[in-house]
Amino acid sequence: MGFNVGAYLRHTVVVALGILLFYILASKRKQILESVFSITDPGKAQLELGELLFTETELSKFNGKERDLLYLVILGHVYDVTAGLKHYGPGQSYHMFVGHDATRSFVTGEFDEYSSELSDVSSLKETELQQLITWKEFYDKTYRYVGKLIGRYFDSAGQPTAYYQHVLDRAAKANDSKDNERQYPSCNVEWKLEMGTRVWCTNRSGTGQERSWIGRPRKVVTSAEADGAGRGSEQYCACVPEGNNDEQYVPFPGCDSAAESCIVPDQN
Repeated sequence: MGFNVGAYLRHTVVVALGILLFYILASKRKQILESVFSITDPGKAQLELGELLFTETELSKFNGKERDLLYLVILGHVYDVTAGLKHYGPGQSYHMFVGHDATRSFVTGEFDEYSSELSDVSSLKETELQQLITWKEFYDKTYRYVGKLIGRYFDSAGQPTAYYQHVLDRAAKANDSKDNERQYPSCNVEWKLEMGTRVWCTNRSGTGQERSWIGRPRKVVTSAEADGAGRGSEQYCACVPEGNNDEQYVPFPGCDSAAESCIVPDQN
């Protein structure tokens, strides 16, 4: 029986095609598996997909309980603050900021309980809005930016809302107005029903940027207030370095002049 060259070549081609098909399918399977596992790992998915858009429901899962990651929001911008677990983790001082937008609390000190209204900053003064911008700059420099929260500040396409633009416009006015310039940073402020208003200073209060000194909380006395014209939009409490004897900055009634924290009596 003679050797059939044609049959041999056909057999060789079939085998080669089979091997090629095997490698193609194996490669596809690997790509599919890698895709699946990268999606189930939120951190990897963000690195591959870039900026993300979150609904409030989606964001609420990144609270250190349902998922290990901690996502904080300020002015609709989402940051991964997992590296700051000792500050933002469950049970820690600033955990209230995680998993939802509590922007207003950065200047009002409303830390006790979250409500959806804490994302509304329309009642804040222009100088307080400028403080929020400074806080956002701090998170830009310190933590990884993840994306945007759909709602008050960004629409479903990730574009700034008219509300957010209005906030930025008002904050910009604080920089343009010499009347609102401040020599010293503002105090932290909080209010509790059982305690009243507390003001205190840290080495980050007012600006969010770390400084070498802490300061003492002082009531800011303006010429308008001294004349009985009211405070208007002036600064209320400033963190003043030790040794400052400027008559514009006075201790709060009933508060030790060396204290870093004071309970402020209600104004009747």
